[in-house]
Amino acid sequence: MTPSDDQSTDGKSSHRKAPSNRPVHAVRVGSRSLPMHPLVVVCLGLLNVILLLTAVVIGIYCEYNSSKKGGKVSEEPPPHQIAAEEIIMEVKQLQMMQNDAVKDQEKAKQTIEIIHRSHQQMKVHLERNKTLSDHFQRQLETKNVEKATLQSKATDMSGSCGRCTSGWVLLNSSCYFHAKSGSSWQDSRADCIRRGADLAVIDNWDEQVNLFEFLPKQGVGRLQQKTGGVWIGLSDIQTEGSWVWVNDAPLQGNGYWIPTEPNNYGVLGEDCVALLNRASPQKTWLDGNCLMNKEWLCEREPN
Repeated sequence: MTPSDDQSTDGKSSHRKAPSNRPVHAVRVGSRSLPMHPLVVVCLGLLNVILLLTAVVIGIYCEYNSSKKGGKVSEEPPPHQIAAEEIIMEVKQLQMMQNDAVKDQEKAKQTIEIIHRSHQQMKVHLERNKTLSDHFQRQLETKNVEKATLQSKATDMSGSCGRCTSGWVLLNSSCYFHAKSGSSWQDSRADCIRRGADLAVIDNWDEQVNLFEFLPKQGVGRLQQKTGGVWIGLSDIQTEGSWVWVNDAPLQGNGYWIPTEPNNYGVLGEDCVALLNRASPQKTWLDGNCLMNKEWLCEREPN
């Protein structure tokens, strides 16, 4: 191949592409000129390094601050974790309350046992004291009965001078026995007869006054007037309105009737006389049904 075949007449190869007419920018760095494209690459690389270093520094700073606050990053726990922790706390509080309640129950039980033992001891002491008190009371009652019996006998002996038996009292010239149980007029007279006496016959003012002083005083109400009193030996059983003593002696004078008495009250009538002590000895007699139960007064001559 001749040189004319390889190159053209203007000195340029016919087989090579002609160089680009676009200018290449360069940047002078010191005494050297560098192309523009490599410089951009280097700048971007430096920027990446700077950003990486900045991220590393920020991470180290955050880690340092978190380590100063306790070594843990503060995070908000999820709701289910909060609910579980609250339930655990409530369970622990309930357990503490239960333990306290058990302790209080044990203390209360011990206190009740102490009180119960004290109550039992006190009960035993009270029973012993009551037994002793009952024993002393029985002894006192026995002594009082003995004292009353002795006083009664002494009174009988001094009052009747031995002319009336025990239980009877001497008033003027007669011995009287006051029966304090209840009986009808007929049964009362039968008791007096068994004692060697009869129902009392009041045939003078002195005897009326003595019996008024001797017999206990009773109420003045209407009920006491009909149910109270002491049977004496006066009645109109044989003839209504004709008052006769048990010794067959008729009543002399007007007697010592309570106002409105005798009145023969009731369907069965009132044929027997009782003495009811009131405010005045002049007004103590009343008529009553002979079947009513009343106390009675026996009379007999002294020994």
